[in-house]
Amino acid sequence: MRADNINENWLEECLDTTAAPTSAAQLQTLAPSSGGTGTKNLSTSDERKENRIPSKPHSTPLTLKWLEETYEIAEGVCIPRSTLYLHYLDFCEKNDSQPVNAASFGKIIRQQFPHLTTRRLGTRGQSKYHYYGIGVKETSPYYDVTFSRKATQSFGGEVKKECVKQPMVSYPPRSKVGTLLPEFPSVKDLELPSNVSEENVCTFLVMYRTHCQRILDTVIRANFDEVQNFLLHFWQGMPQHIVPILGTEVVVSLVGVCDAILYKAISGVLMPTVLQALPESLTQVIRKFSRQLDEWLRASMEDLPRTLQEVKLDLARRFVQVLKRQTSLSHLCQASRTVLHSPDVTQQMLQDWRHVDVGSIVRQTLYTMDEFCDRDYHVIVTLHREFEVLLQDQAPLESYTVWLESMVDRCIVRVTMKKACSLRHLARQFMLMWSCFGTRVIRDMTLHSAPSFGSFHLLHLMFDDYVMFLVESIQSTERAKDLLRGIKGNATTGQ
Repeated sequence: MRADNINENWLEECLDTTAAPTSAAQLQTLAPSSGGTGTKNLSTSDERKENRIPSKPHSTPLTLKWLEETYEIAEGVCIPRSTLYLHYLDFCEKNDSQPVNAASFGKIIRQQFPHLTTRRLGTRGQSKYHYYGIGVKETSPYYDVTFSRKATQSFGGEVKKECVKQPMVSYPPRSKVGTLLPEFPSVKDLELPSNVSEENVCTFLVMYRTHCQRILDTVIRANFDEVQNFLLHFWQGMPQHIVPILGTEVVVSLVGVCDAILYKAISGVLMPTVLQALPESLTQVIRKFSRQLDEWLRASMEDLPRTLQEVKLDLARRFVQVLKRQTSLSHLCQASRTVLHSPDVTQQMLQDWRHVDVGSIVRQTLYTMDEFCDRDYHVIVTLHREFEVLLQDQAPLESYTVWLESMVDRCIVRVTMKKACSLRHLARQFMLMWSCFGTRVIRDMTLHSAPSFGSFHLLHLMFDDYVMFLVESIQSTERAKDLLRGIKGNATTGQ
């Protein structure tokens, strides 16, 4: 076993260099011997066979054809880079052709599998490079269930005995395992206070990025329960020389920015769009995870600075709200899609919409607002007209969501940028106007017994949730920007 580890480590080092052994025979010759194994054990005839120089030059088309026949795209499957290179050397030996070095072989692989990613996995000192998103075909002579699609049938390939008795969560993979987090802020861009060690902050940031990447990979595999173990292990096992900086304002803000990046990545890979139907099994585990995250964070950070706890809990709460909103929206969108897909229903909705007393509803809506101007009146009338056009065109659900996104951008984001006013205040005013107008439209249809009342009520629920989802997402992004500005503010103060 020790000899195998030595050979694997040696091969991994070879793969990290620009030059590589040119044949399987050279691997046997150059590999360090251990436990009595190595080239000395080869017979004279074996040596002549192993040292035979290949008679055919390297052929990229032939290699690409071999890759196509041997491997396939497989979500969530990883193969050690050294293992795949050994397969290639064996293929070259059997075909009496000259192999290329590891770097060139990596380029050939990406010609066949352009979306392949590379990750370094394993514990410190024992990590190895792996290819993500590729598996060995069952018809291949190198077939191994560990490196095949079958490996992902149980939570990303990690089959555990204690999980056998638990019900399996089955749903299509939402994203590739190995999805990398966006870049975290760089410590070099900040001027830290004199009492904060830059080296310690850099060390912590590297540790924290690794921690966040593990959480992202675990969530993608739907192993939500393992997040609790990661949280406990990371925060309660914090090195003593790092603990003092955790309460500093700059590090607390830095953690907040990183958490915002992590949560946005998780939301994006779990539910890329709320218009897509979610399997019930995934919906259940997401909702369970949303209920437990706050409790897990509190238990793992109970002995850490209060300011750090407050920022992490605040961002986690916002993240949970977005997750819950996304799951409920997914169901509402599917029901709304059915309604909008029927020409008869949308035609009836258009007729009922034109009978609404929009003038009276607009006046009632503006009366409930603390402050309003002529612009608010025109905004409501414009939105009313745009919605009518969508009904008239019998537009699909996607067109309505694009319209809602445009509405939030015009009425909140752009106004905030122009007037430099509080996003929170402006969002509240808009949501009040939006809620009042929608409620009064439903009330008017109820009083007039509109035939399409049920369809409007369903769309009203979906629209409300979608607008709230957009606003909450904007506020979460703004919160992260505030934390980032706070860090830069500290740097300015330091100057």
